[in-house]
Amino acid sequence: MLKIAIIGVIAAVLALLLQSWKGGNNPSNPSNPSNPSHPSNPSNPSNPSHPAHPLPTASDTLISNPPLLQKNAKGKYELIVAYKSNKLYNPNTGLWDQVLLRGYLTKPSLFDKKKAGDYVNDLLVGPQIRVKQGETLAINLNNQLPVESADTCPHQVENVNEPHCFNTTNLHTHGLWVSPQGNSDNVFLKFAPQEKFDYQYKIEKNHPAGTYWYHAHLHGSTAIQVSSGMAGPLIVEGSRVPKIKNGKITETGDIDILWKDKAKNSDQNENILLFQQIQYQCTNPDSSSKDPKNCVGLLEDYSGLGAFTSWGDNNYYTSINGKILGEMKVDQNQFNRWRMIHGGIRDTIGLMIKELPNSKKYTAAQTIKACSEYQAADKKAQFDQLKSLTVNTIAQDGLTMNHVQSRTLSVFQPGYRHDAMIAFPTTNKYCIYDMRLNVDDQINAPLPNPQPQIAPTNPLNAQLIGWVNVNASKVRGQTAAEYLKDQAKKIGLSKEIQTQLSQLNLSAFTDHESLMTPEIDQAVAARPKQFNAFSINFATGKFGMRHDESDRTIISYADLFEGPGAIEGQYVRQLALGQTDEWEITSDNATHPFHIHVNPFQIVKILDPRGNDVSVADNDVKDGPEGAVDSQYRGLKGLFKDTIFVKQGYRIIARSKYKKFEGDFVQHCHILDHEDQGMMQTVRICGDKYRCDSSLPAFQR
Repeated sequence: MLKIAIIGVIAAVLALLLQSWKGGNNPSNPSNPSNPSHPSNPSNPSNPSHPAHPLPTASDTLISNPPLLQKNAKGKYELIVAYKSNKLYNPNTGLWDQVLLRGYLTKPSLFDKKKAGDYVNDLLVGPQIRVKQGETLAINLNNQLPVESADTCPHQVENVNEPHCFNTTNLHTHGLWVSPQGNSDNVFLKFAPQEKFDYQYKIEKNHPAGTYWYHAHLHGSTAIQVSSGMAGPLIVEGSRVPKIKNGKITETGDIDILWKDKAKNSDQNENILLFQQIQYQCTNPDSSSKDPKNCVGLLEDYSGLGAFTSWGDNNYYTSINGKILGEMKVDQNQFNRWRMIHGGIRDTIGLMIKELPNSKKYTAAQTIKACSEYQAADKKAQFDQLKSLTVNTIAQDGLTMNHVQSRTLSVFQPGYRHDAMIAFPTTNKYCIYDMRLNVDDQINAPLPNPQPQIAPTNPLNAQLIGWVNVNASKVRGQTAAEYLKDQAKKIGLSKEIQTQLSQLNLSAFTDHESLMTPEIDQAVAARPKQFNAFSINFATGKFGMRHDESDRTIISYADLFEGPGAIEGQYVRQLALGQTDEWEITSDNATHPFHIHVNPFQIVKILDPRGNDVSVADNDVKDGPEGAVDSQYRGLKGLFKDTIFVKQGYRIIARSKYKKFEGDFVQHCHILDHEDQGMMQTVRICGDKYRCDSSLPAFQR
């Protein structure tokens, strides 16, 4: 059934390509890639055009913030889903690949109702959406993907854990603390092509201000849609001022106030960076050829997604806001707030920024060439000699941390977000690399013969994903502590808070009270532990979870289940509103990013297989053959997150309090093809207005 569905979808899309690119006025072949601000029609896929030079120029690949989606006359954000066409630079061939992928339009006006079902020329990133605390975020999701056949999307799906309905979708607001019911963050809803739906998310007045994101989340099509680029940044803006009395903080505020330019009513020096892992397969619509010189990039089935080694085997590159090897422009010594979002599904990112010596006058091509020379494993010694830029992280997963963490290596797993303060002290060029990590710090290790993107057997030490062009300025150099203190002074915050900031202490701007107190220790000890283990049966290909430490049975999403916790023959994890629980999260095999909707959790400790707590700030616990400190978990103790990477054999001990919002939602692996294949579980918060024995959501039955 699935193979028939795949063939049907591919045939439909190729027919669409042929009709749209060959019918009517055939567009001319541009000599250079289209300007993203003025996208032109793509060239004929049977004779695609390519730039005259193998390396992109700065104007072609300039990284800017995703366009801001504007509200319509009714106060709603119209988010249109359609096939988008653009070009991606391919460093492996030195050519530009034409791609046709599902995505969110950056502005509704790009959609032509007369050409419904056709493709739209647009950026390969979703638009930026912003909302303020206390507002209701209204989004009209408009699915304009082509109608599917019964072969592609049968009325009755025999196995919900077999990928299906690739043009049917919904919307998840990743990280938002909102209701999971009705028309809020309800991932059990689904919308077929040509259907619309009004989502409404009530943002609490005390909702943490921070960096979140939205993406497709329909079980069965999540991975193919997110891997196509169906994701975008979602920013919750805050304006609360911290209050202090007798030297003690009585009300915390939002760190946004340290960055807001009140005169211009703008967020100054803010860079929103959505890291995407866009996958596609080159197909020539005129034949079955996969000649890279005649590439039309499509992603129409899971054959390129499901394999553990799919990302590395195909030598894909992570893009930043839809640009590969793109250029960022900044001013010297000016602190920028980088809102970084890992919106991919198939690769770990070890972000490191290196200064390229004597490169002030380098062109874009010279910069990329020079940065690229340090990628190879045999250049590691020279690579290590390059000066690494310090990244000052102030928030993770949208939640402001208690203390700034200054690192030269930032590790991102799918779903992670980091807000960081970054300043570039010289006018040299800077290379943005995805570093090779110890193999068990990366996705899908330590399976037999693992091959993540930059595995130890890979010939690369690091992979270049972008670069920074620094403009000379008269801004004086400052440390992160000096900058924060000066900003607090400028807006009139108390001397106590200024002093705290001068010590990189952010406790005046954190949102959640610690769950690591003696009183809560006693409370959670009296409650049953919440256990979760990711598990795979390689003999049968079954993906799922275990919720009982003593039971080795793997339960896939929506499996028949008749034990404790069963609702209508399925397992539902039932949690009591108002309670705090302690969780143990582990993995029987492979490595998986754990994500839970609605409620974040606080990291209590992370135990390696030897029982060492590797989450302390300055641990000296070694991992991997190179004996480095644990780059994956260092400094996570006490942090609140909504996504955490779970290494095989490690035990994540975390606590979560269910303050509000009853209803059903999910927890799952954020390698989204694992989720689509059953590595997901229904979670229910109940006990007040929502009965714990309520029927399952309609989609799940």
